[in-house]
Amino acid sequence: MASIYEGAFDTAALQKELALALEEDRKYKLTDEMKKRAIHTAASYDDFRVSELQNLSKSERKRNRMYQAKTAVVDTTKSKTLVGELDAAVPPATSVEFLRTWRRSCVTQDAKYKYLQVTTPDRLQKLFHAELDSDLMLQIVACLNAQFVNLNPNNDVDDFETEHAHACFTLAMLEAATKTGRFALTVSFWTSSQATTVAQLVARVHDILVSNYDDDNDALGQVKVRLDALRDQFRQ
Repeated sequence: MASIYEGAFDTAALQKELALALEEDRKYKLTDEMKKRAIHTAASYDDFRVSELQNLSKSERKRNRMYQAKTAVVDTTKSKTLVGELDAAVPPATSVEFLRTWRRSCVTQDAKYKYLQVTTPDRLQKLFHAELDSDLMLQIVACLNAQFVNLNPNNDVDDFETEHAHACFTLAMLEAATKTGRFALTVSFWTSSQATTVAQLVARVHDILVSNYDDDNDALGQVKVRLDALRDQFRQ
């Protein structure tokens, strides 16, 4: 081996020795990897000792890369889904937080409805005390409307109670919307078709609650007052 201590500094010799050392290191690592692979695939230790160690094939390397990529995608998707579910389960502290969760995490009408329940009508009114965007208002109406579909098709008692509870919640949510800032301006942006959709929702709530409170004059009177006031607000 050439050495600087011998009084001669042979650059070419040192480069050659370095190249040989790197090649030996590469071979050692490659052999070590093949041994590990053989240990996992051999039926016994004797099989391992006599097995012919071969490099990974092109198809094996490709399959490994595909598995790693698929695992990464699945892990990322699960993480995003979990975060979205957690966000939708927490009442929003600001209007910005509500909009972010509403748009990103609540991708179905059921998810949106649950988030409205978590938010509550009172909180919605406070969050949007300055203004409730016209598009968001219509999205809320569409969500509330969607919950009436097949809610009580057979007039079952349990479904009847669910229908009544939803009608009460819808009334409270619509009342909260009318108390948000610049509501008259919000309504003015609606087309005649959109205004009709809202009116139909109010009418459906009216029919359900009036029929349910038929035997209770006091409760019926209070509901009618609220419904009449709601109709007036949406006629602006």
